[in-house]
Amino acid sequence: MPSAQQKETSGQTLIPSDQKQVDLHSLWHAIRPSNLSYLNSLHGRGKVLFGEGETARGVYILRTGRAAVSISSSEGRNVIVRLTKPGDVLGLNSVLRNSYYDMTVRTLEPCSTEFISRSELMELMEQSEAAARAILKILSHELTEVMNRTRSLLLPQTVRAKLATLLFEWCNGNGRDEADIVRIDRFFTHEEIAQMICSSRETVTRLLASMSRQNIIEITSDSILIRDYAALERMALG
Repeated sequence: MPSAQQKETSGQTLIPSDQKQVDLHSLWHAIRPSNLSYLNSLHGRGKVLFGEGETARGVYILRTGRAAVSISSSEGRNVIVRLTKPGDVLGLNSVLRNSYYDMTVRTLEPCSTEFISRSELMELMEQSEAAARAILKILSHELTEVMNRTRSLLLPQTVRAKLATLLFEWCNGNGRDEADIVRIDRFFTHEEIAQMICSSRETVTRLLASMSRQNIIEITSDSILIRDYAALERMALG
């Protein structure tokens, strides 16, 4: 049984407008006419869709919301290796290997998903070449994203530079207001941010406070305002 509590729902799948959209369209074109008994589900924030080490029973397609994909060390330290978005297919690599899930996926906000069991996914790949090609392209995209994220974590940067780089990445796609300020919605706790840059919650709290005192950022109850974009960029490069 899936780790997360499930509630049946309905609605059209939401997917992002990037290159992977074409591949997901191909997959859904093959799924919709089939007899797959995929399960629509709603999950609250903090729900584990599947945990590292659990038997890979099937894949989740994220329809709405965001989730964090993390791995853990033998000492129990967690590192978030990527953030998911609507349209992502979760657990695919482990399911294709018929092994255990090699990562943990935990929701960062209320999410809706569709679950497809491994047996039905493998049957779909055998019956539809289009679905098989789409799944392989999605898998390639996922592995490339994880590799790029891992490379960034291993770069010889200071924790301060890694935090600035993370904030700088979150600025992408967010427009500036009349005062040239970029607003980033606060979806993450200090602990979650620390897991993204291989640091501690205390260090993240201290660095954010320092950046706030320097008027580079302003922290509100629901957002982080980037007040000095150029300074943040210099910090990321340093």
